[in-house]
Amino acid sequence: MLEGFEKFTQHGRSFKPKISIRKRGQIGFNNGAIKRFRIDKYDYVVLYYNKDTHKMAFNFTNSENDDGAIKIIKRKNNYFISGKSFFDYYEIPYGESQSFDVEWNQEDLLAIIDIGDNKDNQDNREGISELDEL
Repeated sequence: MLEGFEKFTQHGRSFKPKISIRKRGQIGFNNGAIKRFRIDKYDYVVLYYNKDTHKMAFNFTNSENDDGAIKIIKRKNNYFISGKSFFDYYEIPYGESQSFDVEWNQEDLLAIIDIGDNKDNQDNREGISELDEL
């Protein structure tokens, strides 16, 4: 009767890639981002910021020697990095947790978020769980 059907067992998980800026300056990657961009295969990330477009780019790497490499802290379905110094340097506010959709640049292998688009992301807590607040 169910030939050709696939059983869905992943309820309660987010599959849409999101990157969150948390109120203590952490940057979190949801399960959708971890799976889609294979972040579990990397141990570090290098951050970039475009002051004109207010976009952040994330270049994942396994080399701790890459200039600016930040260690990814990996907990079950909760990967994050410390972004406080990055936000302080660029004077980017992080007092409220916000979640952003992720654009993937296949050519340069970069995850990109638009943090200047605060109208849609202000007070947007979609994809932010209580674990994210730790």
